[in-house]
Amino acid sequence: PDIEQNEDKQIVESVRGEFEFCNVTFCYDPGAEPALRNFSLHVRPGETIALVGASGAGKSTVAQLVIGFIRPTSGKILLDGKDMNELDLRTYRRFISVVTQETILFDGTIRDNIAYGVDANDEDIFRAVKFASLEPLINSLPEGLNTPIRENGSRLSGGQRQRIAIARALLRDPRVLILDEATSALDVDSESEIKEALEKLMKGRTSFVIAHRLSTIQNADRIIVMGEGHVLETGTHAELIAYNGRYAEMYRKFTMLN
Repeated sequence: PDIEQNEDKQIVESVRGEFEFCNVTFCYDPGAEPALRNFSLHVRPGETIALVGASGAGKSTVAQLVIGFIRPTSGKILLDGKDMNELDLRTYRRFISVVTQETILFDGTIRDNIAYGVDANDEDIFRAVKFASLEPLINSLPEGLNTPIRENGSRLSGGQRQRIAIARALLRDPRVLILDEATSALDVDSESEIKEALEKLMKGRTSFVIAHRLSTIQNADRIIVMGEGHVLETGTHAELIAYNGRYAEMYRKFTMLN
């Protein structure tokens, strides 16, 4: 939906990454059932928050609110203690990176795709390449970083595409990171490799992780179990397993299927 970017509001010059959702309700359509209902959550700077739950539980709605694609129907969201409705969204988004299930790549070189939207030098790009463990791929190509790739990276494997997305995310040096089903399109072996790179990327950044594969979120600082738009359970993996509630049931089903 089209929303104002708050261009006349407060410029965001720095972000610590503290979020507070204060009784947030959100409806996609007037009169429809809320996607979020009186949702409250305090996220500390640098904390990794995993959002789990069935489809329609409100996980992606939380991510869209963090980015500023949508605004609360009621309640408010504070970023570093400031109401997000009073912030210039364009300058705020300079501090966000998003890695999704569908990696968006463009018809151009690997270098172009990693540095998309960022004014970066070779040293920065090579650092991102090493961080995302892309060196084996780059070294195997005659043209290295200048190798052209087709739109959507059709010549690359799923794992290679995700590594490019991770390198791109790092190059922005975000304070806020959103991982939306970032490994769900990968096979088990590729997921294991990408998981390590993602954990490095999340370190020191406020991260929101949406995942159906529960193996990818066991090290989160907190796991938020959602249902019908509100919080059902919250805790670490070990705490929620010991609690033996909804998350423990989900985890048992996950381990049986895998």
